[in-house]
Amino acid sequence: MSHAPNLVAPSEDTAQQLASMSIRELIGALSAIEDRLRHLPLLVPFGGRLVTNPERRLLLRRQRLVIASLRRRRATLRTSVLSH
Repeated sequence: MSHAPNLVAPSEDTAQQLASMSIRELIGALSAIEDRLRHLPLLVPFGGRLVTNPERRLLLRRQRLVIASLRRRRATLRTSVLSH
């Protein structure tokens, strides 16, 4: 019987890490996530049947967090430019 790998879910630590990253680092992280997603199988065998790859779900969650962080940065930059 196969077992899904033990994967760590994004936590508050991840949100804090993203908050401390530069825009360049966030774009690099997004690129790395997208590269990894391209090469991951959509479905994996688990308990004799095919299920959605759990690593893929975690990467998609992290991708959403990175994109949200980039959008917050954009909004912050726009606000600071408009106030000057």
